[in-house]
Amino acid sequence: NSGFKSLSPGAPKAIDMAFKIAKQQHQGGPIGDYYEFGLYKGYTFYRAFRAALELGLDDVRFFGFDSFQGLPQVEGIDKSESRFFEGQFACSQEQVEKNLRKHKVDFHRIELVKGFYEDTLTEELKKSLNAGFAGVILFDCDLYSSTRTALSWLEGLIIDKTVLVFDDWYSFAESNELGQQQALKEFLNRNQQFEVEPVMEFERNGKMFLVHHRDKR
Repeated sequence: NSGFKSLSPGAPKAIDMAFKIAKQQHQGGPIGDYYEFGLYKGYTFYRAFRAALELGLDDVRFFGFDSFQGLPQVEGIDKSESRFFEGQFACSQEQVEKNLRKHKVDFHRIELVKGFYEDTLTEELKKSLNAGFAGVILFDCDLYSSTRTALSWLEGLIIDKTVLVFDDWYSFAESNELGQQQALKEFLNRNQQFEVEPVMEFERNGKMFLVHHRDKR
């Protein structure tokens, strides 16, 4: 994948749609912050920034999480999909920042967190970032293990009307016992106050959901 673009053809427009939905759902109030797990070269992160800018969402902060070394060691149920391997999708933090600066992303509004999720996603990090509730979240981290860790860390930040964008929803075919489908299922089992409404699917393997609090429907 040469150049600055997304590996998923439908992801950029899905990000645009997610911000439009968030703004509509919050009826002019703050939509919350943007969280992205798996930046690769930073293109969808840039698109999220641009989408918020175009919609006048000036209070959104942008948090990006990536090892900048590619995927972690592929273990457990993630090994059932052989096309994923350790180190895949690596891009240095320096290159990502260069890409974002070139496209005029405001670094006063963003925070990039380097490291594998098992090591970095802690309660201490949540406090140090002063992390606010999530308006839009993009999970582009491919694996069940990474998505599970990210969703666990986001407990307390995901609220009614949060928009969840899973770039790899169908990366393990239709199975709801693998990949991101299994990770979301476990999150909802732990947080039964929430349910999710399917919003759209996008090329190639993506799916978007809107979170609802059962008591507020």
